Amino acid sequence: MAARTHDPAPTPTWAPPPGKPPLAARLARATWRGLPARRYAAGWEPGLAVPAADGSPLLTDHYFPRATGDFPTLLVRSPYGRGFPWSPQFGILFAEQGFHVVLQSCRGTGGSGGAFHLWRNETPDGLATVAWLRERPWFNGALGTVGPSYLGYAQWALAADPPPELRAMVVQVGLHDPYALFHTRGALQLENALAVGAGLTYQHQGWGPFVKAILRLQRRLRAVTGAQPLRDAYPTALGGPLPWLDDVLTHPDADDPYWSGASLAHVAAGTRVPTSLITGWHDVLADQTFEQYARLRRAGREATLLVGPWTHTSALRQGWTEVFAESLDWLRAHLCADASAPRRTRARVHVGGADTWRDLADWPPARPNTPWFPAPDGHLTRQATAARAPLASFRYDP
Repeated sequence: MAARTHDPAPTPTWAPPPGKPPLAARLARATWRGLPARRYAAGWEPGLAVPAADGSPLLTDHYFPRATGDFPTLLVRSPYGRGFPWSPQFGILFAEQGFHVVLQSCRGTGGSGGAFHLWRNETPDGLATVAWLRERPWFNGALGTVGPSYLGYAQWALAADPPPELRAMVVQVGLHDPYALFHTRGALQLENALAVGAGLTYQHQGWGPFVKAILRLQRRLRAVTGAQPLRDAYPTALGGPLPWLDDVLTHPDADDPYWSGASLAHVAAGTRVPTSLITGWHDVLADQTFEQYARLRRAGREATLLVGPWTHTSALRQGWTEVFAESLDWLRAHLCADASAPRRTRARVHVGGADTWRDLADWPPARPNTPWFPAPDGHLTRQATAARAPLASFRYDP
């Protein structure tokens, strides 16, 4: 594949527009504690129409620091709309720290034109957006990406054919294999499918419709899981049928041609983009994050790993102080000329029980497993005893 070339970024002549971020986003931003001090006031340029690869308009909001200067750009591509929580968490917070933030609704979502597909559009549309960025007078040629879940998938999609400007990624509780999210060893992960369906359908409509959709899903989940056929039952929980979810339900085999090209697991081994990975011990996508890290390390790529005491969603709520700090350090280190280096160790993990953080040279840690043996008094010991302990059991109920 021939390398793409482009002319150097033009001398900035852009004058920041007067718009402020929406009031709801500013109020939400004010609720966070323990974050770095604001460096700049954030500005907002909403509703830009960026051409997708097929020409469809991709609705895009531009957040920026209200200051003169040369600032790098972060691309955040989301199928969940551009409102809460993306506007305060990624638009305002990163603009306040000295980044242009391009927050974009993926094709067929959040008011963007065209039809949504679970994976086929993200690489070409990401590249089309970078081509649009090259024409902006404020774009200085330094590009990073950041975001969680499917927003992480959009990052891997761009890294599959990386533009020369892409210098850093932060994949938070991220996805690289849609099939594995919905099907595990032949079993349909129904709750995952329905939760994703509710998010893609309602989150971009605002907080009120999204909360109503989640409550309806909770009320009807038991009835849906016991119904046959499932394909006819799930629309009552989601307010109507979803073509992409019908495809997920009717293609359970990983070798089905329908899933061809869906997994981006191979990208981690081939990309040269420095990548920070963040997950939680209880994240539904933790296994995918560990796989990403292992592939990056085997390929000798620059990568770090943060694992906290979080679920898929609590990482962006209770864990946001740690997640934001980790993300910001990585992006500054690779996009800002005056930034200090990120933390020295490759892995940082939370240790339960002790409720502490541990810095590690790598993951998994290079030490043998410790065997434990049941003792007659019902405890565990590190040495086998001559007395045979009674059979012990426990119930595993996730």
